[in-house]
Amino acid sequence: MNRVHDVIRRYKASVEVVRHGVEVFVVGDPAGARLNAAVRSLGYTVSENSSDVRGDLLRAANALRWRRMMQPQPDGFHLAVTEAASAVVREARTLRGAVADEVLLDEIAEAAQGVCQTDSPVGGELWRSIEEANPSICAVVAGSNRARAGLQDWLTSLSVPVLLPGELSDVSERVEQLYVVGPPSFFPPSLVTAPATNEVTFLMPAWFRQRAIPVSRFADQADGAIKVSIREWTFGDLSEPESPISDDEPMGDAYYPQPIWRGRISGDSEPGPDEAEAWKVLLAGNLAIWLDDGDRIRALDPSQPEGERVTYAAVKDVVPGTYLVLRDGETERGAMYEAALHLMGPRAGAIEATQRGWKTALEERLASRGVRASIAELRARGVRSAARVRAWTETTLISPKHEHDLVLLLGWLGLAAEPSHQNAMALRRAVYQVSADLREELENAVSRADLAALERDSHMSLDIQREGFRSIVAAKVLARSPYTEIVPRLRTRVPFFDRSGEWLE
Repeated sequence: MNRVHDVIRRYKASVEVVRHGVEVFVVGDPAGARLNAAVRSLGYTVSENSSDVRGDLLRAANALRWRRMMQPQPDGFHLAVTEAASAVVREARTLRGAVADEVLLDEIAEAAQGVCQTDSPVGGELWRSIEEANPSICAVVAGSNRARAGLQDWLTSLSVPVLLPGELSDVSERVEQLYVVGPPSFFPPSLVTAPATNEVTFLMPAWFRQRAIPVSRFADQADGAIKVSIREWTFGDLSEPESPISDDEPMGDAYYPQPIWRGRISGDSEPGPDEAEAWKVLLAGNLAIWLDDGDRIRALDPSQPEGERVTYAAVKDVVPGTYLVLRDGETERGAMYEAALHLMGPRAGAIEATQRGWKTALEERLASRGVRASIAELRARGVRSAARVRAWTETTLISPKHEHDLVLLLGWLGLAAEPSHQNAMALRRAVYQVSADLREELENAVSRADLAALERDSHMSLDIQREGFRSIVAAKVLARSPYTEIVPRLRTRVPFFDRSGEWLE
């Protein structure tokens, strides 16, 4: 289907959706309602006690509640629910004797077990609706890669495609009915303002109160903005336990699993010679890295065709959903630097000497003048990337990004441009060659890998035989801290174990 044809089809579908509205199936889920009430009570308790030790329990319970809502496939297709429920029970037991309200601990543990022991009625209603409508004209929309993987396994026998919101241009023309798993508020407005099918139905548990269709931020200011009506249908047992927390209670109850950032501890201090400002990036697989302010980092895009999946992402573009390719235990730059020196053969010694010479002079100048004053002086000389002057002292960072910046820098240091400039450029070319060879090997490794497993688990090891690059992992970014910390430069871009992102999607 070409782009013009798809746009025409979307317009026609939009007319039908505006004319007939969107259906919302609200399904009773007593076990989920009990968990929801317990999580809300726990969330209120934690919000009232900022240093509360129940934080880990709340994160696990919130993740369980989220998965109950967004991944309603039955037991046997839902290891993620079992994992989260086990964690809730474990955390509740750990807190016994440490907190006063053990009744709440018992309630949330029992609610977690109840969710684990009962299939979600939302899933049953989804299956029934697809069969009733005819599977051949249906498609399902999931809220995340992980949700899609679980739903796809479950719905395989019905041969119903499961897509993410951004993939709806791939919907076959024969598809007439779209089933969206989850409340409308967790999906982009384009699902209903630019629908891929004439009929759109959301399925959600009754215990989630918000059922409004999301609209664009500009809808109120736009003339002729699309307004879609809702036809709400209820199914099943709608009974829920009484909760001491009002639905209107302003407790900041976030259903979507969120990272917990503790706030910057580095204060206003400046990084030392061997330190760097870096963002903490949480990765799938209980990993994290400190991401410095370099220009780019190696990444992976599973959606691209074979041979074009391994690429680079600008550091500013590393956001949740990005897949990073990292060397376990050491930065990729260190290994590439050593490999590049090996390529230089007998010239390696002389190149290392000139690199060490100007970097040592730069360290001394920064120590005597200070970083801020040095940046100002370099900018006055026309150095475009002067803000990164501290990073240039690192051994594996060959030179400034712009070649002329190195010439200007050497002049500022009182050093002759040659042979330092030419040696740095030769070493940079060697690094590019090593990087290109590594990219080819990574592409081959990715082509052999199970990308469906990567999308399901969000992380995997890549089989690389090149010496020095064998421990390569691809991992999805789950969250990026809104502030930087000062960390040792040697720790940047090196994956380390961190459970902070354990319950993030």
